[in-house]
Amino acid sequence: MAQNQLVGRKTSMHHVELLDVDDTGTLKEIAVVKRDEDGTLHYVDIDSLANIDKGRLKKVLMSPHVDKYPLWELLSQATLSNGLNALDYFHSNFIKVKRPAGARASSDSIFASHIVEDKVIGSDFTNPAEANLDRATKEFK
Repeated sequence: MAQNQLVGRKTSMHHVELLDVDDTGTLKEIAVVKRDEDGTLHYVDIDSLANIDKGRLKKVLMSPHVDKYPLWELLSQATLSNGLNALDYFHSNFIKVKRPAGARASSDSIFASHIVEDKVIGSDFTNPAEANLDRATKEFK
């Protein structure tokens, strides 16, 4: 777990919090899409959305199942009026990531890596056209 968790002030809407995401001392209204185990926060800055996108997000946040599932799950099940999947749309356009102090930048550790042989890539491959070639004379058998 990270040393510091990013925890904002809860609001009356599920998945919406007030949090100082840009470290300026000002609380911003955000929609918490996902929290990782290390404390990393995936969120949407609500102030940066156009009115149409605020309405789209609010429609998902007013779902009857909003208290049972994380926001990324709710977005993945919603289709917007423009025909796009809500998670695809918000993820590609608006989702930001904030890591707390002490969080690791990557989950892939050197300790989990496997040692590989140090040889030229493709050195194990042979040319099928040369399968009947005598290696000594370089002539076909």
